[in-house]
Amino acid sequence: MNEKILVISDKKMDCELFEQILGPKGFDIEGMCLSEEIEIEILKDTYAAVLADYDLIENRIYDWLGFFQESGSSACLILYGENIESGNISDILQKGAYGLIPRSLLSERLCDTVLGGLENRKTFVDILEMVDALRDVNETLEQEKSTLSKKNQELGFINRFSSTVAYDYNWDRIIPRILDADLKKVVDIELISILYRIGTRWKLALHLSGKEINKETLERLKEDMAVNFLTLSRKKISTEDMDLHLYPANIRVSSSGPISFSSQCIRPLSLAGKVLGMLVIVPKGGKEPKKGLQELMTTISNILAMSLKNAQEYNRLKEMAVTDGLTGIYNHKGFKEFMQREFQRTIRYHKPLSLIMIDVDNFKSVNDSFGHQAGDCVLRELAGCLKRSVRQTDILARYGGDEFAILLPETDMERTEMLVKRILNTIKQHVFEWRSEKIKVEISHGISTTLEIEKGQDEKELIHRADSRLYHLKRSSTLLRVASREV
Repeated sequence: MNEKILVISDKKMDCELFEQILGPKGFDIEGMCLSEEIEIEILKDTYAAVLADYDLIENRIYDWLGFFQESGSSACLILYGENIESGNISDILQKGAYGLIPRSLLSERLCDTVLGGLENRKTFVDILEMVDALRDVNETLEQEKSTLSKKNQELGFINRFSSTVAYDYNWDRIIPRILDADLKKVVDIELISILYRIGTRWKLALHLSGKEINKETLERLKEDMAVNFLTLSRKKISTEDMDLHLYPANIRVSSSGPISFSSQCIRPLSLAGKVLGMLVIVPKGGKEPKKGLQELMTTISNILAMSLKNAQEYNRLKEMAVTDGLTGIYNHKGFKEFMQREFQRTIRYHKPLSLIMIDVDNFKSVNDSFGHQAGDCVLRELAGCLKRSVRQTDILARYGGDEFAILLPETDMERTEMLVKRILNTIKQHVFEWRSEKIKVEISHGISTTLEIEKGQDEKELIHRADSRLYHLKRSSTLLRVASREV
């Protein structure tokens, strides 16, 4: 297909001349007079060259040159005429015209000028293509640079996060540890939540980017977590069994919009096919997490699963170390740890702490009459009676042999005495039996409270007072029984 050349002139002889000179060279000549549509026509970019009579267009040439540059036209613009001022030639050429031919020299110079202009046009087109290619390369490099920078941020986060959390047995501040590893520099989150269990209670750790949350929204969120965990693990959790930990701690539970998330925001914390917990990360605006974030969430959940398993195993071993093997309640070591901690808390916050020491009366006779297995059975059932009588916040331990201890945080003497009455009633109603033989079980007790010990005395004084009252009561009971037998 021949290349087209547009001639803008009101002289018919111009087109005839150009046809005579350029036609044999393989060009198709089209002529147009100056009109309002001419500027639209020359910007169609269907012409290899535009030959324009400068005497006709004069100062409009500057507008045309501007149009050519703005549109990125690849057409070659060549001017000819009789009244081309020498002062304008340099300016016109600098603004993009390829050549200016005096009308008297058209026959001599037209062919060479057009061919030179088209060669120049070809070079220009090649340059434009190179510029476009370079632009594409630069855009690709910028995208790759951005992707690489983001990936480096993710790797830095994963490195900090894994080194901090992977072998951490203390999950009380698991959400702050994730945030301290700069998760927010990697992804703009609206919510991150972890459902997990260490010991007997389920815990829901929740971080919100906002400053407040609606109570109804919070309850709905807990329900959604329970429902999704049931789907993942086939384990049903009651929202009442969840201990909620909000971060930041000063977040206001008042009014806010609803929070919802899709299955794409959820990852199970699982090892060897066993679901241990659940991770939820919701991007800002409740958007669906993109592929990169989904991959990051999977990595985070894998690290958390390993850390959670380690924490659960550590907690289990720790519980075994402080648990009495016969009764399943805390042993003497566990009691001492709780006593030291609660006593210090009592001193710090000026709250009362009470202690009940319990001893089984004539326990030796049980072992002598029925055997040690019967004695073990009595201790197990007595521990069960005590468990049913105490509150969830109270600490029950086997102090040693047939002696038990109950630690009651934030409890004064009056409320402690009420609890003792409940314990005595529970034991009285319980039937202790061994191989169809009923065993009579009675206890003695001693009570002490921090409200009665002097400043500077420690937990040993609390134990000493309860022990002394226990054995005083025990001696009194023994004397009464001896006296009754003598009578």
